[in-house]
Amino acid sequence: MNFKTRGLNVALVALGLSAAFGAGYSTRASQYPSQWRWPEQSSARAPLTRTADGNFMAQNAAAQKGARSYKPDLKPYETLDEVRRAIKENFVQTKVDDTEITYGAIRGMLRALGDRFTRYMTPQDYNEFLVSNKGEFTGIGARIDVKDEYSGSPQAKPWGASRPFIVEPIAGGPAARAGIKRGDVILAIDGRSTADMSEDATVSYIRGTRGTPVTLKIERKLNTSKNPKDIKYDVLDIQLKRDLIEMHPVTLEWLPGGIAWLKLEEFNEKTDNEFGAALKKVAAGNGGTPSKGLILDMRSNPGGLLNAAVDVGSRFIQTGPIVITRERSGQERPYNAEKGRFMNLKMPVTVLVDRYSASAAEIVAGALKDKNKATIIGEPSFGKASVQVLVDLKNGGALVITTAKYLTPSKQDISDKGIAPDIVVQSSEEDEKSGRGAVLQKAVDFLNGKTTTTDAMTAKSDARRVE
Repeated sequence: MNFKTRGLNVALVALGLSAAFGAGYSTRASQYPSQWRWPEQSSARAPLTRTADGNFMAQNAAAQKGARSYKPDLKPYETLDEVRRAIKENFVQTKVDDTEITYGAIRGMLRALGDRFTRYMTPQDYNEFLVSNKGEFTGIGARIDVKDEYSGSPQAKPWGASRPFIVEPIAGGPAARAGIKRGDVILAIDGRSTADMSEDATVSYIRGTRGTPVTLKIERKLNTSKNPKDIKYDVLDIQLKRDLIEMHPVTLEWLPGGIAWLKLEEFNEKTDNEFGAALKKVAAGNGGTPSKGLILDMRSNPGGLLNAAVDVGSRFIQTGPIVITRERSGQERPYNAEKGRFMNLKMPVTVLVDRYSASAAEIVAGALKDKNKATIIGEPSFGKASVQVLVDLKNGGALVITTAKYLTPSKQDISDKGIAPDIVVQSSEEDEKSGRGAVLQKAVDFLNGKTTTTDAMTAKSDARRVE
């Protein structure tokens, strides 16, 4: 067969198929009412619309100018239900989970508020939240937050989505043992993308039964540059084994010269008792040697319970407000120092903060600064000046809703600005690794009288390490 003959045969076959299709369409179309059929006189570009009740509707250009039927007084929740029914009846995948699309709708409603701290917790998320506030849970041992609009390596696509990241691995936990570092961005959990995944959902996927494995795809920035194209990344798949994590939020260590280094890592239900016990040791001194000063280290402290922050602040402040909340009505409510908690420490106090110190940590730092009870050293803090309440839902979940802003005792609003340190010190590599770098050394120098509050310092890579 030559090319000419083959081309003729192909053309005949195509013509036959076209005729068959046309005949079949005409026969099929005649079974439906005329208003469902493609308009004979309209352009072939006329839109074909399927309504929520399953009907097809075609409109010509003239009909589009005002003939479309709709109900302008429809209630928003009626539209929501109409969309749900349209998905169930028309979506290409026949198995659509009502629960999942409902959760998605709820999250969409909350996202429309423009407040990242207002969020929905599923029953499982809520249970995990309550467990973590008690100070122990099964997981990998890391504090997690979310970066908005993250753009990293090509493996981090879609760029611009939010991504969870590691605020701090907990010493001795699976994450720390596996080499996970502060600032590592989590791209996937057991193969599930974390793009736009909430903090609660991230925690829920990471936690599980003790001894079971979980694999995290981690992206780690290797350098910094003004040109994003020059930034290099490592992308690592790290498998960890879940373990029981006991959160002891308070750690006391004595530095040379009788200086107490008190690390406060979060504000949970254990915080007040452990903090009070540690301050009694500080007041008593180290082995008979009086304390020369106190370093309260709240770097990387993400916050926690409001009442725990008021309790901690009350150890240093005898009367007056620890924090003031401003409700949406404009009404202000002071949270005053709790009676019977003041310890009257007769020694200088410094407080260490960084860009990860947030919420309850900022409440304490702001109160001590405003009341002249401590010198703040480090970087400006995170700037989360909002108060959330939990609203229990009948399905076992909860809404976390921002209900108020908080102000420092002098009514300073630190939203997106944070607490400004009295002595600014940029974190060194050693600070990031062990906490024993330039920031801690500056606090030691201050307590030893080697520096003043007018000083500022930028840490160098060879910054001294405090032993």
